[in-house]
Amino acid sequence: MRGRHGMGHSSIGLELGMHLFSEFLRSSHKSRWRIGNDIHKCTLCGKCEFVCHVNAITVSRHNKTWTLNNRRCNQCLECLMKCPARCLTQVRL
Repeated sequence: MRGRHGMGHSSIGLELGMHLFSEFLRSSHKSRWRIGNDIHKCTLCGKCEFVCHVNAITVSRHNKTWTLNNRRCNQCLECLMKCPARCLTQVRL
């Protein structure tokens, strides 16, 4: 079926293209930033892990480790805002 101007484009195709383009922009922004942790200031309290909605942060007091899964992290910065030790920062790569 041809569109209003006879170009043959469907609105579904246009919506899909816009969605893919917005995902590309979001992923390119994500790839230029990451969350950094000054481990010397970190108390391993786990508040960042608790507030992370995508489960990108793992804190182990037993092993004394803090890890971030950069592929999962969506850069919402909730962890950074809730950190009582102020040891988390957004780092440009």
